[in-house]
Amino acid sequence: MMRGATILLCLIAGAAHAAKDPLLACPDFPAPKKARLQAVAPQLDYNGTPMSIHRIESDAPPQEILAFYRDKWAATDKIRGPAEYPLGPWQVIASLRDNCFFTVQVKPFGKNGTEGFLGVTAAAPERVVVKEQLPMLPGSTVLNDLAHNDAGKTARTVLLKNGFSQAANADFYRRNLGDLGWRVTNHYRLGLPDQKGDVMVLKNGLRELSITLTRDGRESNVLLNYVDQP
Repeated sequence: MMRGATILLCLIAGAAHAAKDPLLACPDFPAPKKARLQAVAPQLDYNGTPMSIHRIESDAPPQEILAFYRDKWAATDKIRGPAEYPLGPWQVIASLRDNCFFTVQVKPFGKNGTEGFLGVTAAAPERVVVKEQLPMLPGSTVLNDLAHNDAGKTARTVLLKNGFSQAANADFYRRNLGDLGWRVTNHYRLGLPDQKGDVMVLKNGLRELSITLTRDGRESNVLLNYVDQP
């Protein structure tokens, strides 16, 4: 009885973990023998979509790597075969399996070898996770919102643009983030010919936020980089 209860508890814990991270429900990403893999971004949140990226390196040529995935992802009665297409110097093969989208991107490396990236994207969770509210001036457009977990630290990078000046953006964030407990620890101006703008660094307990403000024609680009340090 105790053994059965232990197994049940393990299954419940595993299901809860998978629900928290949809990538855990994806099938294992197959890899050719003797291929060398390196984690690039094992846990990403790209605009609300869970992703994972690994680098692959092999002494085998790209066509051999592609043939491996053609075989692994061959069509069945229920699953379509993989899609293939060129992407600049890269060759891409991709497949949808169990609501997870797998992508292999490779190109020649060295004499006869291959280098590339393996990416998997999980289907969006049933319940949408609401991210922390991001202060921004009216009319701002969010271009990218990327969250990731690396070596125990969580980070979030947001890029947005608006029609306000750098000074107006800087004043807005200084005032609004100050009301939320953030304090400015550094504020300096980029003086290089190709990097004119402002950089603000703020802290709130163990959290740190850097804001880079640059001008692009009539619009300002605002790059916010949050880092938690548990």
